[in-house]
Amino acid sequence: MTHPVSRSVAESFYQAYDSRDPQRIGGFLDDHVEWDVFGPAAVMQVCGQWRGKAAVMDRFASVVPRIIQFVRLDRECLLVDGDRAAMNGRVTGRHCESGRIISHRVAHFIQFRDGKVISFRAINDTLDAAEQFLGHAIDLGAVAGDADLVMV
Repeated sequence: MTHPVSRSVAESFYQAYDSRDPQRIGGFLDDHVEWDVFGPAAVMQVCGQWRGKAAVMDRFASVVPRIIQFVRLDRECLLVDGDRAAMNGRVTGRHCESGRIISHRVAHFIQFRDGKVISFRAINDTLDAAEQFLGHAIDLGAVAGDADLVMV
């Protein structure tokens, strides 16, 4: 049986998420959390799959900070229903390698159990984000068979 998550728990999770503090985020994670960030991982190295609380905390402690410095997440909509939450917004960060500001649309789909995140799925506007990571527009005709743009 699923137990509803309160809106205040979902909002508190996002306060921890915005802090980028692995310990604060970890307080909201189930030991067996599944964390998926969809996008072309060869271009956007913050995309991928992480399994377990320790792996997700490591993602925030070492993986993400090497690639992008978080600036903000503008949440346009946060819906909470039953044991799930969905967010639509815009994430902004500074690409560490190039110094470019990267800002693109994102959606999150989260499932909670007993106030802890058991499943997190992020879907990025990957074309927009990948072009910003690369620093130029992608010629879609030229990349039709490019393995570097395979989605995770």
